[in-house]
Amino acid sequence: MIRNEFYIELPQIKYNPNNFLDFIDNYKFENYTSSYGRKTPQYICYDNKLLEEPIVQHYLNVFKDFDIRLNPVVVSNSGERKWKGTGFNGYQLVKSDMREKGLARHIDTSRQTCITLPLTFPQSINFYESKESNDILFTYEYPSSIVILNSARKYHSVSKTVEPRFQFQFDCYNSWEEIKELVLTF
Repeated sequence: MIRNEFYIELPQIKYNPNNFLDFIDNYKFENYTSSYGRKTPQYICYDNKLLEEPIVQHYLNVFKDFDIRLNPVVVSNSGERKWKGTGFNGYQLVKSDMREKGLARHIDTSRQTCITLPLTFPQSINFYESKESNDILFTYEYPSSIVILNSARKYHSVSKTVEPRFQFQFDCYNSWEEIKELVLTF
């Protein structure tokens, strides 16, 4: 297990990205607009049926001691789907098209940490020392293992890339200090 103040890798928890990729075409994605009202190169799926997928149920059980708050999407009588966005539903299937634009430097304001299951490779994320820092501190290449990101306290971005980028994420509300203790149980 690799641990630092930016991320924790969990290679001891086995997963196969194909278990997610096999059902990805069954779901509809919508463009994600940031909390500042800006469109992003990310497309998100919050479909409630994702929670019924056996593989999602499996990982909810693996992370049962973590503070993952599931708030399924509300569907109105007219069939309109209402969701609050990343950090509010507890889960999301993410695909990104970053050929023209990357994901701007930010911290997650609505979740403390992000349990990330990268589904395609290569994938990377840039980390910064602070909000004021213009220089990338380091670029992290996702391994083929589950990774927990300190996403509320460490500024991060994603550079433009022609590589497809798919992830499944759980929003987690444990503090980074709690996460460092919880992962010791694996």
